[in-house]
Amino acid sequence: MDGPTLSMDRNTFAALVRDYTRAWPVAVCAVNRDGVVALGCPPCDGCNRPACIEARLVALRETRRWGEPTVSFCPGNRLLWAVPLMHNREVTGGLLASLAEADAFTPNPERPVPDLRRACVELRELAEQFNLTNAAELELRRREYVDEQQRAYAIHSYKTASRNTIRTLYLREEPALFSAIRSGDRSEAREILNRILMIIHCHAGDRLHLVKSIFMELVVSMCRTAVEAGGSPEALLGANFKCMSDLSEIHSLEVLAGWLARTLEHMMDAIEKNRRRDPGSVLTEAMAYMERHYAEPISRDIVARAVHVSPSHFSCLIAREAGATFTELLNRIRVDRAAELLAREGIKVAEVALRTGFTDQSYFTKVFKRYRQVTPRRYRARLGLGTWIAPSATASAGSGPW
Repeated sequence: MDGPTLSMDRNTFAALVRDYTRAWPVAVCAVNRDGVVALGCPPCDGCNRPACIEARLVALRETRRWGEPTVSFCPGNRLLWAVPLMHNREVTGGLLASLAEADAFTPNPERPVPDLRRACVELRELAEQFNLTNAAELELRRREYVDEQQRAYAIHSYKTASRNTIRTLYLREEPALFSAIRSGDRSEAREILNRILMIIHCHAGDRLHLVKSIFMELVVSMCRTAVEAGGSPEALLGANFKCMSDLSEIHSLEVLAGWLARTLEHMMDAIEKNRRRDPGSVLTEAMAYMERHYAEPISRDIVARAVHVSPSHFSCLIAREAGATFTELLNRIRVDRAAELLAREGIKVAEVALRTGFTDQSYFTKVFKRYRQVTPRRYRARLGLGTWIAPSATASAGSGPW
C-alpha cells in the first residue's frame, strides 16, 4: 500500500489503468483523500497547486453526490473526471482521469474527439469491477437523482395542467402503475409512483392521515397486482402486513414517500425472484401435487398455493407450457387413474368415480368418454372384464351398474 489512506496497491492500479487506457487516450492517476497525487503520472505540471487539488476534490465530491463522474475543468487547462476510492462508506482517495482541453475541443482528423460521457461511465464501472468503490452507494445516488428529476417534471406538468380532484388525478395514474408492475418494468413503475407521490403531496398538503389512507389503498392494490404478476403470495402478503405495521409509525411526508418507494422495490424483487424459477419445474411440482391429491376436491387456487405462485400466473403457465387449462390437466390425471381402477375386478364403476375425485356419476361418464372415446362401462367390457356387480348392489340407494 502506498499510504495509510489509499485503499489500492500499485498492481491493481496498473491493471486498471491498462484496461482503461486501451479505450481512452487519457492520463490516469490516483489521489489520496486530500487530493494529492499518490499513484500514476501527475495530470499537469502544477499538479500540487491548491487550485488543482481543490478541482480534484470537487470532482470526487460531485461523483459521490450524483453517483456518476461528471466532467469539470482544472486550472491546468485540462478536463477531469473522478471516482472515489471507498472502503465501505469511507472515502480513502480517488481515481482521476484527465484530458487536455485542446484534445477535447480542437478538431483533429487523426484523433477523434472522445465520448467523454462514456469515458466517465467506464471509469466508474472499472472501479466497481476492481471492487475499489462502493457500487451500492453510487447506484443509490443515481437512482435518487433520477427520482428527483421525475418529481420535478411531474410538478411542472401538474402546474401547467388544469385543476382536477385528487381522486381523479390519482386514478389516472393507477392503471399505468399496475401495468408496469405486471410487466416487471421497474423503472417505469418508479417513474409513475413518483408522479403519484407528487399528486398526493400537492393536494393533500399536511393532512398526513389522508395521505396514509390513500397510500394504504395503493399498497394493497399494488400487492394484489404483484401476486397476479407471479410474485410469491406468501412473501408478498407477509411483507404487506409488515408495511402496514410500519405505516402506523410514520409521522412525516418525507418518511412516508421513502416507505412507499421501498415497498415498490420489494414487490418488484418478489416478482423477479419468482419469475426466475424454471417454468418447467413449477409445472412438474404442480403435476406431482395433483397426482397425489386427484381424489380430493382440489382447485386451481389450491394447487397454485402449493407451488407458491399466484392463481392467474399459474393459469398462464399451464396454458403456455402444457397448452391446456387446469381443469383439463386434472381431468386427464383422474381419467388415467380411473382407467387403472376399471382394469381391476371387484370395483364398481360408481366407486371408481368416487375414488378418482368425481362426485357426479354422469359427469364422470361424460369426462371419461371425452378422453377415452368410450364410456367407463364399455371400456371395462373391452378389457374382457364385463360389468361386475357386488352382491349388495341391489341395496344401494337407487344406483345400478353403468
